[in-house]
Amino acid sequence: MGRPRKPSALKVLHGDYEHDPQRENKREPKPLVGIPSCPKHLGKIAKEEWRRVTKEIHSMGVLTKVDREALEQYCMAYAKWRESLEHVATHGMVLLSVDDKGNTVHKRNPADTACLEYSRLIHKYLTEFGLTPSSRSRLIVTQETDTRGDLAKKYLA
Repeated sequence: MGRPRKPSALKVLHGDYEHDPQRENKREPKPLVGIPSCPKHLGKIAKEEWRRVTKEIHSMGVLTKVDREALEQYCMAYAKWRESLEHVATHGMVLLSVDDKGNTVHKRNPADTACLEYSRLIHKYLTEFGLTPSSRSRLIVTQETDTRGDLAKKYLA
């Protein structure tokens, strides 16, 4: 299985087409840039993460309305990861159980395994959206971010 394809918006930000501009797919659909609506069924933790991460991705200029399902899956995985972290913090990484012979044995807490699996899934989604240090280091921003203008808009609005 090969490397997953990189979204074109990230290819532009990474500067992939600077060396070879004819590789860009000019006929690729261009969905509307914007923040998709948050699904109503998400829990509290997932909704909080939705609000946080959509602002970050939108500020990078790579978030579109059609990214809703990928964001939904990311936020659900994030919430499950947080739940499994809390479970491990409460019950420990190792559980005591009794085997068939009546001996007490130590077993890994299934929540710890789930925590690891959700962590890997979260990392995959963060990389897809360009939100990890390594994926962000490959970004080339064509416009400077003017934080002073954002502050002025906030206070003068």
